[in-house]
Amino acid sequence: MSSHQDGKLGSSREEGTNPYLNARREWNERYGDYIAQARNWRLAAILALFVALITGAGLVYVASQSQIVPYVVRVDKLGSAAAVDRADRLVKPDHQLIVASLARFIANIRSVYTDAGAERALLKEAYAMINERGDAYARLNDHMRAHDPFERAKTETVMVEVESVLPLSADSWRIEWREETRTRDGSKPQTQHWQATIAITLNPPSDEATIRLNPLGIYINSYSWSQRL
Repeated sequence: MSSHQDGKLGSSREEGTNPYLNARREWNERYGDYIAQARNWRLAAILALFVALITGAGLVYVASQSQIVPYVVRVDKLGSAAAVDRADRLVKPDHQLIVASLARFIANIRSVYTDAGAERALLKEAYAMINERGDAYARLNDHMRAHDPFERAKTETVMVEVESVLPLSADSWRIEWREETRTRDGSKPQTQHWQATIAITLNPPSDEATIRLNPLGIYINSYSWSQRL
């Protein structure tokens, strides 16, 4: 019993007088807390960086998925809103909207203005309704090369009045209009009557540039026009 206690006392005295153990104990007491705190701060910083990366990736994903949602507002004769529809959903525009779009297309593509800026705006809007993969695109380019409106504007102007737009089938329409051609000074008016058959397709717009020029997504696949006698 006494020898066991003597062993314990001897061990305690050895630990109390061992300079290595004393220095280690003092070092742990002085700097151990600082090291532990520094390690905790590093872990917290790494965790915050990881959270920031995840948040940034999520924001980039959400931004890439966001789209402009176009709406078509129908108005009555007084200009009041009668109905509002989303234009990005594949819902066929009603009869009046198709009629108005096709009438505007004919007026834009057949009119000749002396104002080059106005003429350019009309052509841009008209080409926005052409299906570039269809027959109408090449046909319209050929017509523009043969009847350049900017060259024609040097000697004459053309005013277009659409008289009727009637459906032939679900995707085909017949349009009749009158053209009044005058010289640059407004004299020598000449009137001609024209007709066209147009085949259309629907493709709702998905970007802002298309929405501004063709909000209904009505595209012309093919057309043919001729003068009425």
